[in-house]
Amino acid sequence: MASGCRIECRNSPLASTAMDTVASSMSSPDKSPSVRNSTSGADCAAIASQKPSGCKSAVRGTVASVRLLMKIAGLGLLAVIFILAFFNWPHYMIEDSASHRKVLTALFATGLTLVALEDVVRVDKSAVMLVLASVMWTFHAVAFHPTSSHEGHEQLSRELEKGLADVGSIVLFLLPAMGIVESMDHLEGFSVVTAGIQRVTGKDRSDRLMPIICLLAFFLSSVIDNLTATIVCLKILKRVVPHNKDWRHSCGGLVVVAANAGGAWSPIGDVTTTMLWIQGKITASRTVTGLFLPSFVAGVVPLLGIWLQAKKCAPAA
Repeated sequence: MASGCRIECRNSPLASTAMDTVASSMSSPDKSPSVRNSTSGADCAAIASQKPSGCKSAVRGTVASVRLLMKIAGLGLLAVIFILAFFNWPHYMIEDSASHRKVLTALFATGLTLVALEDVVRVDKSAVMLVLASVMWTFHAVAFHPTSSHEGHEQLSRELEKGLADVGSIVLFLLPAMGIVESMDHLEGFSVVTAGIQRVTGKDRSDRLMPIICLLAFFLSSVIDNLTATIVCLKILKRVVPHNKDWRHSCGGLVVVAANAGGAWSPIGDVTTTMLWIQGKITASRTVTGLFLPSFVAGVVPLLGIWLQAKKCAPAA
């Protein structure tokens, strides 16, 4: 057994490399002991670096397993509910209004979780929301029994018309606004704003860019929606800071925060508030007076903190 062990060690690549190193060092009498020791140490380090990192491999495997498990659990739940709704079973879950609402709530929470963890589960959020909408509407439609009840068919038709009207009103509101902004950008309508920001910041005051662009995004998102305001400010950033990618990314992150905060205090600044305003559930005056101060604080506090930390990323004079 000992001879077998020696044969296996002798045939291994690491052992052969070590034996060659020792033989070469012993066959060179002109080298001093210190030189031979340093050479042997470097070769041993090279041999040790060839060993695979088991800890890193285990961590990567665990992360991949968790990602796969979350993907299977989320999409599996959607698939199971869709199949149950297709076969109209079990009846208590479909007929009972309390159980029906719980299932819809669980579906919505699952879809929202998959959207929030898009970078982790690596499933596109648009695909998740399309599948979620299909499953929820299918499960909701089964409760009306449209194939066997004329009254249920009519009620489902009214529900679909109401949902399509709500979504259509939002789309028809947002598309013209985004179209106007894109047309202005194509005709260089924002060149005046860009030139003004470049004049204020200059070459040696580039740290002023972050508060200026964030305040612009905050107030601009209250006039147009926050998504369009974010696109506009990011395009302005790309023209003002074309070369310093790190500083542009730091400012761009705060632009998203400021645009979302600015869109909350205006009835036309966010999709949610726009839907509530169109349905008459909120008024413009009460929304502005009640949400301006909290929105301003939510936009300014991150700006102050990140601005102080991100000054080192500003382009040099």
